[in-house]
Amino acid sequence: MAGRKGNTDQSYTPLGTKAPTWSSPQATRRRNIDNFFNPIEQGDKSLRLSDSRPPQKSKAQLDVEAAATEARESQRLKYKAQAGASFFSSVEGGGNSLHLTSGRVCGQNNPADRSPESPSKPVEEQPVETEQTEDKNQDARKESLTLPLEGQTSEDETKKRPKKEGGELGGDEMRGLLYSNVSVEEPSSETAQNRLLIKGGRIVNADRMFDADIYIEDGIIRQIGENLITPGGAKQIDAKGKLIIPGGIDTHTHMEMPFMGTRAVDDFYHGTKAALAGGTTMIIDHCLPQKNQSLLEAYEDWSTRAAERACCDYSFHVGITWWSEEVKKEIEVLCKEKGINSFKMFMAYKGLFMLNDDEIYQAMCALKEQGALALMHAENGHLINECCKKMLALGITGPEGHELSRPEEVEEEATTRAIVIANQAQCPLYIVHVMSKSAANAITKARREGKVVFGEPIAASLGVDGTHYWDKDWSHAAAYVMGPPLRPDTTTPGYLMDLLANGDLQLTGTDNCTFNPDQKALGRDDFTKIPNGVNGAEDRMSVIWEKGVYTGKMDPCRFVAVTSTNAAKIFNFYPKKGVIQIGSDADLVIWDPNATRKISKDTHHHAVTVNIFEGMVCHGVPLVTISNGRIVWEDEQLHVTQGAGRFVARGVHAAEAYAKILIRDKVRVPQGVDREAYDGPVWNSANAPANNISKSAPKPTFSQDRPSTRHGHRDLHASGFSLSEMGPRYSGNQVDDNVRAKVGHKVLAPPGGKTSIIF
Repeated sequence: MAGRKGNTDQSYTPLGTKAPTWSSPQATRRRNIDNFFNPIEQGDKSLRLSDSRPPQKSKAQLDVEAAATEARESQRLKYKAQAGASFFSSVEGGGNSLHLTSGRVCGQNNPADRSPESPSKPVEEQPVETEQTEDKNQDARKESLTLPLEGQTSEDETKKRPKKEGGELGGDEMRGLLYSNVSVEEPSSETAQNRLLIKGGRIVNADRMFDADIYIEDGIIRQIGENLITPGGAKQIDAKGKLIIPGGIDTHTHMEMPFMGTRAVDDFYHGTKAALAGGTTMIIDHCLPQKNQSLLEAYEDWSTRAAERACCDYSFHVGITWWSEEVKKEIEVLCKEKGINSFKMFMAYKGLFMLNDDEIYQAMCALKEQGALALMHAENGHLINECCKKMLALGITGPEGHELSRPEEVEEEATTRAIVIANQAQCPLYIVHVMSKSAANAITKARREGKVVFGEPIAASLGVDGTHYWDKDWSHAAAYVMGPPLRPDTTTPGYLMDLLANGDLQLTGTDNCTFNPDQKALGRDDFTKIPNGVNGAEDRMSVIWEKGVYTGKMDPCRFVAVTSTNAAKIFNFYPKKGVIQIGSDADLVIWDPNATRKISKDTHHHAVTVNIFEGMVCHGVPLVTISNGRIVWEDEQLHVTQGAGRFVARGVHAAEAYAKILIRDKVRVPQGVDREAYDGPVWNSANAPANNISKSAPKPTFSQDRPSTRHGHRDLHASGFSLSEMGPRYSGNQVDDNVRAKVGHKVLAPPGGKTSIIF
């Protein structure tokens, strides 16, 4: 990739980046510093993610804000002093004469990568600091700078002052820039770790690409531009020749999910750790209650486990696995109090998760009332149940029976039916794991008709096909069993990628729900008992780049859209995540589009011991993953902390899902016809005669309905023959059937009747 060409977008140039002129008066220097800090001092305005007006605040809230303002003012003065020192050292060439910090770099000081008690897989050893490194850090901490107070001078302080042409910067001039009576201490290692400066990369958002540097502090993107003026103590990352993209968002995972008599081996620790290694910085998992279990109870259980183990940020879809008025009330609580705005339903898994059509409609109406999004697993559960019986009766018990019992048309039918139900309820619909051409076509057709529906293909359906179900190795074939199944049509992955690249499908997930071979073996004699699920959280980004960008089907901007931005918009946490802009979370990936890696179960970071992408070589590799401003993946090493992930609450009525629907609610209200009331007679069933219809209809009697000819017989051309047996006219009888035939009867007229024509 070529070097930087400069940032042509002026909106991303921060204040105070113009190099100062040292012939300017002292006031100009002070103004340069003020211009830089104005956005920080007014952070509540400049970094606000919502334009809505705040509500009236109570006295208690005002007191809290006053205390926060006082603390922020103290921190502001400290930052100004630090920036002033860096300002002199960088512009006047005094970088070696004035250091605010020489502490450790971000990432080396992170807590150890701890593992929960799990027999699945040992955790990587984290790099530890050597004694030599520790000695250097001790020496660095001795270099802390204390600026001289007014009236104080010393030889050491004089040596540390920056120089300018013609001599040393005077004490009064120094105090004029940095403000008097300010003492600057070396930032702690914790503070230094919270500051990152990424230089020389090309930023890729869903709408455009541009060259710029990024300054990160306290997990937030603070500046974007060139020649940034930043406080000292930041670790610099050289991204020259690389892409900087928003962290991936996996919209579909099932971490440590109990299912089909076992539990997924990727728990929230191993699953999110693997996701970070692959460039994904947030997941949306599924909280699925059992039949008749409280949705709130299940949500609290899932939340507790995720909070203890997740290494990256997360949120939840909550499943609606049964329906009642109590469920409807809990949906309202989850939306208003728990930050949940998406709920998943199943048309499959009869007897476990499946809802009937009337229940789905009622649930969608309830979701529409709350402004939530309906997710649907679209397969016809009734047909699947019958087809499974058929396959087993034929003696087909292996993994191939899984696909044969869930053919493509079963997915297509359910997808179409879900779209119809959602359209009648006027509820936005999200079809999860689109696995077939026909289901994708149903979504495409509905969107072109104006229906609000989103389609989510997954890494598996975009990267592999269903021919593996017929592999001679049972364990290999069983590893690919998932619902809906992968399709044996080898052109399906490419077809789905085309629709994804062109906007007919919107975003990608993984359906990461992993089971080891011994767990899959629960269905060794019956394919219906094989736990459904595959991996994908770590490999999704590379697989989509390989199959989409590297093949020329999509550009890097579309890649960002389908792996991050569209998810943040649809599920309503944009621009907190899904974009690189000032004020957004510092979830970033430094991506090397030219590097390659070979996917293998031996090198991946999942707890599962198989990988459905085994042996695939992918172009496009995450070099550095940054989660909430901290480096968690660098030099092919993880630096994660169990439980560091934060829950991301999501508001209802996401614009991406509800903007059109809310307008339609106003302009497409059904209207009745204004007409006069009917005042005529009304039939009264109470006065109707008793039912006297006989059990068998009487045999019809024949009657002549044609006039007789003058000779007493019908003319041969006047046939009354009919094939019907509904009555005399249609009985098939002839008008003279009752006339006894005469032997030797003389024909007076030729066939066709007598003629009077004279020849």
